[in-house]
Amino acid sequence: MNKHIKKYYELFEKAITSKLSPETFHVRLIEITSSMEMEAMTVPDRVALSTYALKLLSKGQRMYLAKVLIEEQIVKQRQLLTHWSMITAQSSMIDTGYIAQHLVSLQTQIAGQGMRGKGDDLCDSSEVKSANFLDSLDKKGETRPRWNFTANTMEIMERFLNYKAIYLLSIDYNVSHNYRIRIWKVNIHEHTILRTRYIEWMDKLGYPKFADTTGKPSVNFQLFPPNSGTEENYARHGTGRVNGFSKLHIPLEDTPGSELIFKAEVIDGQVEILVF
Repeated sequence: MNKHIKKYYELFEKAITSKLSPETFHVRLIEITSSMEMEAMTVPDRVALSTYALKLLSKGQRMYLAKVLIEEQIVKQRQLLTHWSMITAQSSMIDTGYIAQHLVSLQTQIAGQGMRGKGDDLCDSSEVKSANFLDSLDKKGETRPRWNFTANTMEIMERFLNYKAIYLLSIDYNVSHNYRIRIWKVNIHEHTILRTRYIEWMDKLGYPKFADTTGKPSVNFQLFPPNSGTEENYARHGTGRVNGFSKLHIPLEDTPGSELIFKAEVIDGQVEILVF
C-alpha cells in the first residue's frame, strides 16, 4: 500500500473510532472525502478503502449516514426537482438506482464496485434493484414502477439464479401518505416461490427467445413491488392473461429466503429509521 492511500485509511480510522457527535462525525467525513484525489486512485484501491471504512462504522453511525443520505438525495432532491418540474414540465423523478446501492452498502457494510456501469452492484457479486413510486405517473395517470432484470444473453439471464443476494428497494407512500423506503434481501437459493417462477419464465419465454439467433434478442423479468399506500409486503408477477403467466404473489417477509432489512419513513419532514 502506498503512502498516498495509507493516509486515507488512517484518516478514516481516526474519524470513525473517535467519540464524536453524529453531526461532527459527518462533517469530519466530508472533510476527508473532499480532500481525496479520486482520479489518482485505482478502482481496487477505492473498493478496498470503502470496505475498510464500512467495516469500521458502527451500526449507529451507519444509521445516521443512511438518514442523512435519505434527507439529501430523496427528500431535498425531490423538493428541488419539483420546483424545476413546474417550470419546465419535465419529470421530477429522482434516480433511485444509485441511491439504493448507497443505502444497501451502508446497511450491509458491503462496498460497491468502485465504478458505474455494467457488472455486479456490490463487490460480493450481489445485485441491487430499485423501484420508485414518487412522481412516476404515466400519461394515463397510472403508477407502475417495477424491478427489472434485463438480459441480452442466456448467460446473463441464468445469472439471476446464482446471485449471492438480491436487494430490492422500494420508495413509495405508506398508508398515511408519508414517504417510505424499504429494502428486502432475497436469497434466490432459498426462496422457492421466486426461484420456481423464474425457472418457469426462462423455460416459457427466455430460452425460446435466445434460441432465435436471427436478431439480437433480449428478455426482461419484471417484478412489481408492493402497492404504494398499502401494508402489502409481497411482490407480484404475471398478468393472468392466457398467453402469459398466472398472477403470483411473491412474499418478501416472514418467508424463507427473504427478509425486510431496512425501513425508513419521512414524518413531518424528518427521516425516521424503523428497521436497520
